[in-house]
Amino acid sequence: MLNIEHLETVAGDFRLHNITLSAPAGSYGVLLGPPGSGKSVLVETICGLRSPSEGRILINDKDVSHEDPRKRLVGYVPQDYVLFPCQRVRDNIAFGLRSRGMSRHDAIKDIQWVVELLQIGDLLNRWPRTLSGGERQRVALARALAIKPRLLLLDEPVSALDEGLRERVCRELRRFQQELGITTIHISHNIEEALAVSDWAAVLENGHVLQTGKMHNLLRHPRNETVARFLRSENIFCGQAHPGDNAQSTVTFANQTLTIAGTLTGPTTFVVRPELIHFGKPHAPGKNIIRGRLTEITDRGAYIRLVIDAGVPITIFTSVKDQTGAMSIGESYDITIPPNAIHVLEESTAPARLTSDR
Repeated sequence: MLNIEHLETVAGDFRLHNITLSAPAGSYGVLLGPPGSGKSVLVETICGLRSPSEGRILINDKDVSHEDPRKRLVGYVPQDYVLFPCQRVRDNIAFGLRSRGMSRHDAIKDIQWVVELLQIGDLLNRWPRTLSGGERQRVALARALAIKPRLLLLDEPVSALDEGLRERVCRELRRFQQELGITTIHISHNIEEALAVSDWAAVLENGHVLQTGKMHNLLRHPRNETVARFLRSENIFCGQAHPGDNAQSTVTFANQTLTIAGTLTGPTTFVVRPELIHFGKPHAPGKNIIRGRLTEITDRGAYIRLVIDAGVPITIFTSVKDQTGAMSIGESYDITIPPNAIHVLEESTAPARLTSDR
């Protein structure tokens, strides 16, 4: 539905580099990355607020790279919502229809479906300055949806909301998107937010797309160290690999030895998600059992974060809270790292587009 081909956009000293990205029809995608990575520049180029210097943007196979923004049928919700202060909510929502030549009477009539969908009928006579953050967010979304867009672009739509409201609005955004079947791209730097709404995600850094795929694949199979660190993979280790039997290898690091899947030789960088490591004494002898000294215990609410010193610090997330009373800082404990929890990073960390979920 949306296809971006070799896109380059210059914004002052910043440049998008050879962006190639596809969003299937009816999907919900999230652009992830640190501030300054190019997420907003990319979205502004898609909706026509910036012009690309190279490449193409296709919506439903039509090249809209240099088309007037009003003709693209793209709904856009900027980060600060940009409601018109001198217009009441009703006219803010109808603005897109009015700019396409519809009379005010017809536009006001035509927006009733989105007013009902977002349950904002009681806001129609209000001025933007009297709205709360959540109310402004709904009005801005209503304005974007009122034109019945082919594509909806959301630039950090919940960043100004508090934690509890953010979670609820994310659920509602996902529900609205599924009900309407609109292809949606949502900018965020929050992993939990992306997990809550996305069918797919892309990680950007310094104007490059580093990796695309489903969130669970990005988390467990990051392409390089930059992606792994952004997605909070704390356990990134360098070791020396040696091929073994049965399509397995061993890798030594910090005087530890692990068995991993695949045939590998030489310097190897690998990552292990903290939630995939088993804490506690193993029930029987097995592979990849490491003994180390407990140095940190942190209650994160939904899970406990532990750090074991096994020559290098190894972070573990566990949900077994009733164990924490028996744990003692400075004592030694066993952990088990399943071979299939170990993901070897690609040698090159140069930015590149992936064509698969990984």
